[in-house]
Amino acid sequence: MNIIVMLLLVVFASPISADQSRIGIVEQSLGRDFGIVVGDIIDHYYVIQVPANYNLTPASLPPNGDLDYWLELLNSDYELIAENNQLRRYRLHFTFQTFYAPLDVRALTIPPLAVRFTADDNAHQITIPAWGFTMSPIKEIVPRGVASDSTQKAFMKADLRPTTISTAGLKQQIWILAFSVIVLSILWLSLNGYLFSFTRSPFQQAYHEVKKLRKYHADESAFSQALQAVHRAFNRRAKQALFAHQIDEFVVKHPELEAYREKIDDFYQLSAEALYSDQKKGEPADFDQLLRLCKQLAGAEKLALKKT
Repeated sequence: MNIIVMLLLVVFASPISADQSRIGIVEQSLGRDFGIVVGDIIDHYYVIQVPANYNLTPASLPPNGDLDYWLELLNSDYELIAENNQLRRYRLHFTFQTFYAPLDVRALTIPPLAVRFTADDNAHQITIPAWGFTMSPIKEIVPRGVASDSTQKAFMKADLRPTTISTAGLKQQIWILAFSVIVLSILWLSLNGYLFSFTRSPFQQAYHEVKKLRKYHADESAFSQALQAVHRAFNRRAKQALFAHQIDEFVVKHPELEAYREKIDDFYQLSAEALYSDQKKGEPADFDQLLRLCKQLAGAEKLALKKT
């Protein structure tokens, strides 16, 4: 295992350890060799490997300028990218530009280029091979040949139509999520008594709260919470905090509750006793009294609404 690890380290530590015996072009990047049009820029990259005692002669790089009437060398440069005791690697970059305007698809060739490497009195020349490619006209001049009718419209290929991505699955997921959020929101509002808070009687809401608290009548705070729920119902109905001395005025404003005035007084008396009593725990009968009061007051309000 140690031997394998050492071998891997040697392989990855030396960028030119692979293909040690090869001299010349070991890598190249030439781009596409078709569909080139007039004015296009062509970039060529070559990685050349030479013995360690050889250096690239910069003067051997082809000078910038015209290589042909239709081809220009815009730039040529080099870079030493790796070296060890045995080999060196140079990266060469050539930038060409075409100025040929073909009437139809035409095959052209960039001529070979020679680069020289020297070591003391020795010289070694490496040839960058010729590169063939095809050029295309931006627009065809004659659709059916030179003898075609001059009134015939020139042919121009249509642009590629953009491909669309199907969003059916995504739309389905969005609809499912939206529906789930709506259903869960309605369920949460219903369970917490917010959904019908404006249409349901305050005493009807208090009835449901007291009914839930009755299950925990053994808890000392349950009865206190039940009394507070009924007080909140009176406060909402009166649209203010309603105290015992204001019951007469409250009943005058809400005559449908006149028949239950005595029971309302009993509730406020029960609330005061529970407030100042050491025994905070309510009996099941006390919860039942609150439930009957809330049910009767909610029924009276409902009956008054029907009459109006």
